[in-house]
Amino acid sequence: MRIEIFKILALLLITAAICIVLSRSNFEYALLASVIAGVIVGVMVLNNLADSFILIRDSLEEYGVNTEYFKVSIKALGIGYITNFIADTCRDSGQTSLASKAEFAGRSAIFILSVPLIIQVLKTAVGFIK
Repeated sequence: MRIEIFKILALLLITAAICIVLSRSNFEYALLASVIAGVIVGVMVLNNLADSFILIRDSLEEYGVNTEYFKVSIKALGIGYITNFIADTCRDSGQTSLASKAEFAGRSAIFILSVPLIIQVLKTAVGFIK
């Protein structure tokens, strides 16, 4: 990831300069350039993270640890990143109200995703008490 980070930062810096120039004459193209760069960066980061996720999952399975918690945490992380990306894009386009709605939806999705884990923890705790 060390080498990739410089490519990512260079892409973002170049895109920021392009967006500054474009925003003076055509805001829509500046927003489009920003979104495209964000998607490219997201794909680059995910490609680098995939090997780490696989390594952690394999290690958990090797030691007999339930990977369900890991899967939920990765899904929650993905929801958080996507939500942040969408909310920032909404803010960049001047839609702060929509950005707030995106964040609310993301938080709600993470909560819904975690409900089965909360129930499992409660069952475990009650099992220890009995």
